[in-house]
Amino acid sequence: MFSRLDNYILKAFIPTFIMCLLIISGIYIVVDLLQKLGEFVEMGGDAFGTGIRYYIYLFPVIVFQFFPAVTLVAVGIVLVRLSKNREILAMQVAGISLYRILLPIFVITVFMSFASFGDQEWLIPKFAERLETLRQNSFGDNIQRNLLLEDKENNALIRIWKYNNKTQTMQSVFVLARHENRKKKFTISAEEGRWLGNNTWLLSKAVKHVYDERGKWVAPLQQMDSMEFESTITPMDLGKIKLDPSLLNFEQLKELCKNEPDNPRNRVLFHSRIAYTLTHFVLLLLGIPLVVGFERLSRNLFLRVGLCVLVCGIFYALTFVCSNLGNTGMIHPAFAAWLPIVIFGSVGLLLFDMMQM
Repeated sequence: MFSRLDNYILKAFIPTFIMCLLIISGIYIVVDLLQKLGEFVEMGGDAFGTGIRYYIYLFPVIVFQFFPAVTLVAVGIVLVRLSKNREILAMQVAGISLYRILLPIFVITVFMSFASFGDQEWLIPKFAERLETLRQNSFGDNIQRNLLLEDKENNALIRIWKYNNKTQTMQSVFVLARHENRKKKFTISAEEGRWLGNNTWLLSKAVKHVYDERGKWVAPLQQMDSMEFESTITPMDLGKIKLDPSLLNFEQLKELCKNEPDNPRNRVLFHSRIAYTLTHFVLLLLGIPLVVGFERLSRNLFLRVGLCVLVCGIFYALTFVCSNLGNTGMIHPAFAAWLPIVIFGSVGLLLFDMMQM
């Protein structure tokens, strides 16, 4: 059971959280709307209905992305308000420690973490296919990127860096064919590819390596200005709607990592999904001491709220940098996902321990 003090703090926090969530989501939607203004104008009379559906499907994604940041900003505003009105000081004079005052905030953060997890696991995947269809059909540039397909009939893997649905052309193509014993049969690297029909692609500026049944390279390599490559992979297969891995739930993402073991982005997302559950607590450990833990900072209202926003910005910036390093294979996916949590969590624990209680 919550005490009267807990109920008082929670009643101040929940409306503030909802207000911050709506404001931040609204800003994101307005910015996104301005970026897509040209596409909406071209839609004519269908623009309003398409926009409503798109942003309804997108809203759970926005909530998931900004949940920890919104939680910290809302907590910061509530604590600043209580501190400004001398209510925190009155509670401490009454013998209530700052740890006890902050307890309901950490309790509600647990529920926020569960809500965020539920949003990603059940709500986002429910609308994922419709959201991705709208993205590619209404706002897309007819470009598919980083495709990996299996031609089972020819026992080959085909990786395509960029595919244009409209012109049916590929850029940066790599083909790996295998013998029955799974050893390499041949590899083909080509700068471009164009669909000819009848299960045939025309590859340009291609380099082919042939291997024997033991998987050893057979010299010489073959360099060709153009070559025809037969495959059961057709433009219809390449043009299929492919869900962004970030829209998948945990089990789907785990299965994707299993099916595409050579794609580091999927493994970064997998580890990030686990690490994300601690983001709420890490940001609170960093933000709360900056708001109420140090008297010198507590005198300036705007400085304290601004520091909460700054902390969120630095955290998301480091997360972005680490994710990109992991996606390119420069650092291990697990390291890329957990490094921001470890760094900010350690600093947060140190600041929290230094607070004037």
